Amino acid sequence: MFCSNCGATLEENTAFCGTCGTKVGSNAPATSTATDSQDSDKLFAILVHLGGIFFGFIPALIIYLMKKDSPGWMLDNAKEALNWQITLLLGYVVGFLLTFIIIGIFLIWALVIANLVLCIIGAIKAADKGVYRYPFALHLVK
Repeated sequence: MFCSNCGATLEENTAFCGTCGTKVGSNAPATSTATDSQDSDKLFAILVHLGGIFFGFIPALIIYLMKKDSPGWMLDNAKEALNWQITLLLGYVVGFLLTFIIIGIFLIWALVIANLVLCIIGAIKAADKGVYRYPFALHLVK
């Protein structure tokens, strides 16, 4: 007896292929909805942090609004990223105002580099299903 999905040799009276997990007698792989949900949450958690590098607070706001009714580590990641991006936006405004006395140029570049580094650290932490707390963020969204 052979698996219809991967062609592996199967023993008699087996329900699932030991190689690919396909149910015997079916062409669809045996996957769990809970696993798919966890994988999508993990992807959203990574994207909420990395999206801040390119699009500011918009990705964090969208994912926060999508997940605000289902508490968990995904919502915590969205809140932290949103708080960081709001804090960063305020920092950019202050930096722009201080450009008239030259210090603002250095402040803006420091914020760009800090955003890049901290968002990457947040994405790595989210990939491990953890929540990264940004060190300088104002906690406006609770």
